[in-house]
Amino acid sequence: MKKLITSLSFALMAGLSFGQIGATAPDFTVTDINGTQHNLYSYLNDGKVVLLDVSATWCGPCWNFHNAHYLEDLYAEYGPAGTNEVVVLFYEGDAATAANALNGTGGSTQGDWVTGTPYPIINETPLQLNLNIYAPLGFPTINIISCADKKIKWDLWDSQVSGNTAQSLQNMRTKVQEAIDACALTASVEDLTTIETTIAPNPTKDLVNVSFSVSANQEASIEVFSISGATLMTTQTDAVSGMNSTEIDLSQFDAGTYFVKVSTADASSKMVKVIKN
Repeated sequence: MKKLITSLSFALMAGLSFGQIGATAPDFTVTDINGTQHNLYSYLNDGKVVLLDVSATWCGPCWNFHNAHYLEDLYAEYGPAGTNEVVVLFYEGDAATAANALNGTGGSTQGDWVTGTPYPIINETPLQLNLNIYAPLGFPTINIISCADKKIKWDLWDSQVSGNTAQSLQNMRTKVQEAIDACALTASVEDLTTIETTIAPNPTKDLVNVSFSVSANQEASIEVFSISGATLMTTQTDAVSGMNSTEIDLSQFDAGTYFVKVSTADASSKMVKVIKN
């Protein structure tokens, strides 16, 4: 088994329909073992990507993942002492777990989970999290939650390469960076307002007309980005003073959310979100 199911009742629910990847993350407010509160949507609204590790002290695969120090390394790189773009939370998903188990004593623990862990640890009864969303296949589940759309984008458990911790960490870093880039794109939709730009139709099935206004004749660039921040298309055009219009064909791309950015030689820019059906 890749993961350990939390309990018999949780296992019996496995035949029901669950969603994790792509699901909207339900908001929660939890208190860590040091008495500090953490609200998911406050972090997301502040532009942070949240890594939520849902594990159990008695879970062997959880302990192995913990001792590989993946989250510790990501926290050092992207947390408050790094780029400050990511929040990492450890959530003890078994409501019956006592504090001594977290500290490595008692019969239901793999070891000391607290010593050396730099990010918050939450252990509460009753549980505030919906495990059908946050750990639908059992423990451990390490959710990447995006501030771009408040959705769960990936389970870092699935980034591991057997016997290769360095490659596993790099895979995780790639997924985290994708989520960070998507958040930055979403923020840019609000921040870049120097060019009057419209896109129609929006939503669209294929063709969109990008209309934008510039104050003088100059070269303009129109770029299309995926939700993960990848550049999918770039078009150059000679814009004239006043309103300009360029047609973009999105038919080759899958249905989803994209971003169209207009940039001009005088360093003005504007990014607009477009939905493809």
